[in-house]
Amino acid sequence: MISLSIRQCVAVAAVAAVAAAAPSFAAEPVQLKFGFPAPAASFINTQGMTPWIQEVEKASEGTVQIKLYPGPTLGDFRNIYDRTLKGVVDISFGIFGPLAGQFRQTAVASLPFEANSSLEAALGLWRLNENGTIAKEFDKVKVLALFAFPSAHVHTKSPVKSLADLKGMKFSVSSRELGQIVVSLGGAPVSMPPPEVYQSISRGLVDGVIIPWTAVRTFKLLEVSNYHVEAPLGVSPAYVFMSKSAYARLPQKAKQAIDQMSGESFSRRLGMAADGAARAESKLASEMSGQTVTGVPENEVEEWRSRIKSVVDEWASSTPDGPKVLAAFREEVKKIRSGK
Repeated sequence: MISLSIRQCVAVAAVAAVAAAAPSFAAEPVQLKFGFPAPAASFINTQGMTPWIQEVEKASEGTVQIKLYPGPTLGDFRNIYDRTLKGVVDISFGIFGPLAGQFRQTAVASLPFEANSSLEAALGLWRLNENGTIAKEFDKVKVLALFAFPSAHVHTKSPVKSLADLKGMKFSVSSRELGQIVVSLGGAPVSMPPPEVYQSISRGLVDGVIIPWTAVRTFKLLEVSNYHVEAPLGVSPAYVFMSKSAYARLPQKAKQAIDQMSGESFSRRLGMAADGAARAESKLASEMSGQTVTGVPENEVEEWRSRIKSVVDEWASSTPDGPKVLAAFREEVKKIRSGK
């Protein structure tokens, strides 16, 4: 009886030891794939995505790991949204331009002379989503951030000294609105994603591109363009989306970490990074030999405005609740400029 009791005691002790050790075998972190069609060295990654990933992983206390896939590995700018919906990627960065009519209301930020900076556009768009003004456009995904690349400018191989020089020139554009702007200024738009612009200018397929400064360095466009006219032709809205199904399978701590690090704070970070990068790129180009950076000639500013106004009017009339969305965006931008 005594030996049996000893064996029982040993068995009980062994079970207790196993039970005590069990918590040390924590569940493996959930792995998330982040589709990032731009180069890894782009500012939007180094100043935006990678720091965000690190913060989310830390806040999640080891419950989630996010791997960034830069370049076209998991998708390009044309299909990364669709691949998010299909679960090829769990999180994605992309631009709204290639998505044409799917996000008509969100395109309000891309209208010329509306937002003066990426930060204004980023906060304006996020708040319109948060208050429900444009939220229906994002029903299929979880929105982590809305922001915009800085105002698109004119970058060409040959000089543009006046509005007349733009007549008949072919320009690469990445959105419907930019295409309309090109037409209103007398040029011919050619739709294509940013990674294709370098070769298109180099081969003479287009004469230039309407694109933000931030994309000029990323895609090495100073090698194929020498003249740059800084005109407020509208920012380029962009996003960070997450698959709803991917979010649903996360443990609670991981969900809390993503929610904590996303939203307006993430949008603000990306907007500020974009503005800083644009200022730096403009300064760099202006100081380089063989590069010329100018603004719209003072005697032509009103003519540019007058021609481009039709783009805003057309957008408002052809977009569901266009006037309402435009008024709401302008109101948010007004608040942002006043520090709210």
